[in-house]
Amino acid sequence: MIRLGMALHGWLRLFGQGLSLSLLRKPRSRVELAGFGDFVACALGAFACYATQDYLLTEKPAEIYRDGFFIHATYAFLLLAITWLQSRLLARPALWLNLAALLSVALIPLMLFWNQLPILFSQADDSQLLAWKLLLGMMGFAIILRTLAFVAAGSGVLRVLAATLLGWLLLAWPWQARQDAWLWYAIDQDNDAEETSDTARQSPVPEPTFDPETVASHQSTLLDSAIADLQAQDPKRVDLYSIGFAGDGSETVFRNEVGYLGLLLSQRLGAGHRHLSLVNHADSVDSTPLATLTNLRLALKGVAKRMDVQQDVLFLYLTSHGSKDHQLKVDLAPIPMHQITAGDLRKALDEAGIGWRVLVVSACYSGGFIDELKDTRTLVITAARRDRTSFGCGADSDITWFGRAFLTQALNETSDPRQAFAIASRQVREWELQAGNQPSVPQMSEGALIGAQLEQWRAGTKQGAPVAFSADNGPSLGEQ
Repeated sequence: MIRLGMALHGWLRLFGQGLSLSLLRKPRSRVELAGFGDFVACALGAFACYATQDYLLTEKPAEIYRDGFFIHATYAFLLLAITWLQSRLLARPALWLNLAALLSVALIPLMLFWNQLPILFSQADDSQLLAWKLLLGMMGFAIILRTLAFVAAGSGVLRVLAATLLGWLLLAWPWQARQDAWLWYAIDQDNDAEETSDTARQSPVPEPTFDPETVASHQSTLLDSAIADLQAQDPKRVDLYSIGFAGDGSETVFRNEVGYLGLLLSQRLGAGHRHLSLVNHADSVDSTPLATLTNLRLALKGVAKRMDVQQDVLFLYLTSHGSKDHQLKVDLAPIPMHQITAGDLRKALDEAGIGWRVLVVSACYSGGFIDELKDTRTLVITAARRDRTSFGCGADSDITWFGRAFLTQALNETSDPRQAFAIASRQVREWELQAGNQPSVPQMSEGALIGAQLEQWRAGTKQGAPVAFSADNGPSLGEQ
């Protein structure tokens, strides 16, 4: 009992010193040699703080995600390795475990605040978030510097500064990786997790209820009318124009997604009547242009004439099935259609001359589109990595998982598609973990210049109230 009491006292002393250092205050107690058990106790204390916060931020009911433990354990081992190097650079090898234990605790407040950034600043622009991250990075440097100066008093200013810079640089990436290693995920009580990937459980192809020749002959009239109905751009501000593309007509889920997109952009994100839908579905062939490569090319050129291509932003949302060779499925039997590749998309966009682009591809293997589409003035978002499937299609679904997370949830919280991507990625990950699916790993590629243009658009746009999703939105929105 005496030894246990002494061990507890030593741990409490180290924990208190670490918290003092997190506030950039020199601890009142002096440095005493710590053992490996002291470091483990401090690391577990920091882990408990993270796990508690993560649980509080997760919608209830929640279950634990055991794989997250490995990333946190890896971080602890890396911290040991880095502090070992620092202790030798400081010529204080005996205080190695002191340094490791103190840094475990001293970085706790920084860790907790960092995890709150997406919540506290969900409406902040990119420059504000960057400023906060830089500030926290500087705070981290100061905390490490203060900790090393306390542990290695008398080692010399240059040694302390060199060891601080070493630790700050080597800890940055592992620390960031640990921040994303959540330990809890919400349990979806609506049984959405019972749905399968968008390559499985597809609806049977129905017999056509329309005359293919009549539909084909009406395409020019429908598309010209849709383009003519687009609202003119406002030269005093950056406007957002959008095109929704629902590729596979054998499932209602894609039509629903594009239908909701039109409502969301016009009512919440200030696009007004600047949205155009291309939809493959038997119920909308009389009112909505088909989602074909030819119509997409013509639609892009038509939208380009209505907008200021040097100022306004295009939001292009494509949703369908995707293949392993990175083709987007385009189908409405029995009409023959050309499947779309990333090269087709890039060529169509370049021919239209639209400079500022937000491109969202919601499909299996859609990450394979990024390399072809990315440039300095483009934000590319995909529902999956180039080698992964996405989920939520099929006869039992109203909207894909990514569409639900990105459109109906995230963009109802923030108008910034980059922040919406971060919110949606976590939500999709939780659903996939619950269902036991291989993670789809959504991807984002942000060009160096597009962020500033998006901020100009957001600054000049009045946001509306959140828009509720309804599967019934689909057919009517095809007429916009």
